Amino acid sequence: MAHVKLVTREDLSPEGQKRWDAEIVRSGAQPTHMKRALLNHLPSYDALMNWYPLYAEVERIVGQRGAVVYSFAISTQNECLLCTTYFRRALRERGEDINGLDFDEVEQDLAEFGRSLTRQHRSDPELVARLVERYGEEGIVALVGFGILMIGNNITNSFLHVELDPGLQDLADELAAQAAGELAEAEAAVNATRP
Repeated sequence: MAHVKLVTREDLSPEGQKRWDAEIVRSGAQPTHMKRALLNHLPSYDALMNWYPLYAEVERIVGQRGAVVYSFAISTQNECLLCTTYFRRALRERGEDINGLDFDEVEQDLAEFGRSLTRQHRSDPELVARLVERYGEEGIVALVGFGILMIGNNITNSFLHVELDPGLQDLADELAAQAAGELAEAEAAVNATRP
């Protein structure tokens, strides 16, 4: 259960209701659980919603798949269930491996950069040089700026125990059942080889 209330539109001040309505216009859907948690404090909501224009910049610089790969790597390194599941769904919707096992060399660099940004807040100078060569100085700064907001969203979701939205919960349940089935098969195979 979330540590904070997932607000409804009726809970909000007129300014908060403007944010709620703007999110419906932007996304075509009701605010997600994360947004409903953040709407408890409008300045925090406003700061972290800058994720969207920065994500658009990252997409422009590294492409749609590159932006998903980068975000997925940051979220998995941070062990953020909500964001990891969100980006697994994005990979699945694109018809791609939802565990990130099919990344090419360029995507491996993006993933490693995202993980290192999360893990130690530094990156291998050779990796940074490759990314600057590919995306320019503007690109590397955009990756860092966006990465900071991605980490902020990860921390918000994990620290506040924001629950998965229904569509994400369905995928998480499916993946958990699949993993349990694979584990049971592996254990059965090991047991079958024992005398």
